[in-house]
Amino acid sequence: MIASGRENARLAEFSDIVHKIYAASADPSRWPDAVAAAAQSIGSNKALLFTPLAAPQDGGLIFPWQMEDKYIALWANKYIDHDVWSQAAQRLGLTYSGAVFTDENLVPQERLRTSIYFREFLSQHDVGRVCAGIIFEGAPGLPTTITSFYRGVDAPPFGAAEREWLQLLLPHFSRALGLMHRLNFERHQTQSLRSALDRLTIGTLLLDSTLQVVFSNTAAREVLQRGDGLSMDAQGRIAANIQTHEGGTLNALQWLDQLKNLPPTQWKTFDEVLKVKRARSQATYHLQCCALAADDMLRTQEGASFVVFITDPAQVLLPTPEQLQKQLGLTPAEAHVALSLTQGMTYRAAAQQRKVSEETLRSQVKTIYAKTRVRQKNSLTRLVLSLGSAAV
Repeated sequence: MIASGRENARLAEFSDIVHKIYAASADPSRWPDAVAAAAQSIGSNKALLFTPLAAPQDGGLIFPWQMEDKYIALWANKYIDHDVWSQAAQRLGLTYSGAVFTDENLVPQERLRTSIYFREFLSQHDVGRVCAGIIFEGAPGLPTTITSFYRGVDAPPFGAAEREWLQLLLPHFSRALGLMHRLNFERHQTQSLRSALDRLTIGTLLLDSTLQVVFSNTAAREVLQRGDGLSMDAQGRIAANIQTHEGGTLNALQWLDQLKNLPPTQWKTFDEVLKVKRARSQATYHLQCCALAADDMLRTQEGASFVVFITDPAQVLLPTPEQLQKQLGLTPAEAHVALSLTQGMTYRAAAQQRKVSEETLRSQVKTIYAKTRVRQKNSLTRLVLSLGSAAV
């Protein structure tokens, strides 16, 4: 009777997970629930459903459970080249659709723990074990998609029972995601991208070509609801009085109109941080606006032309240049440039600060983009802020 009761409970749990997986194929906002249920059933403390070769801004999907964006960003921007698990899976031919494997199938613990991947990355985030399944190996219209479940550095390994359990779940992930691709993949890409923005602790607003707000993340909504110097007008546009460098004030719309009316070739120079005086204290908010490239998914999927970041300078703790050198593999000069741009300096101001020509600085920025695998300033800003501590 005891065994039968356990089997019934396990069957009910399996049925619940499968229900959540198929519900997510129609409603992408439910993917985090499906991933969480699968993770808890397999005894992991972190999980990730993602397209490893394509980030959300590049058309991919990412739905994490109990994983910091800092972890995901560092993997994608630096440690992907040191990922001994992925390298072993490719070498052993375990990258086909339906493959299920654990860390013990890939790399001996002794070798893993001496690797850069473990010493600099996994151990810093308390990850030492993995059980993963290949949902799609990659085909036209179906990007490579993986679901990975993790345990801590000192946790016991995943065993045969967990592999068999994931083997049972994997076809349902595959059918649900396949259905999702056929029905409305763009909608799911949008949801994944919105989820990534929502996890940011800095306020993030997307504006269309008329400067109306088309999306605001949770942190931005909290700021706007306070009405403390920053709000939205009846037309859904930012309302605020901005302090100019000359000591005067400028309406937020006037400031944004200046950007909108600039030729697109000059948008990238409109990077400086401006201060918004708050009504209830002497504190300020900082606003930074970045134009979006024509192929940016925030533009193609959300109809946004600009992204505005809102930060409270009293709550921003940027990573140090030394941290950026270690975490992103930048040189000392590149680390300082990345921080200058994140703090809102224009290329000209950053070049003057570094005592180099603007042409030299632009060359350094291209190298920074290549090393961090980002293509524009708004992505670099998000990456650097995610590696520090920022809130509003």
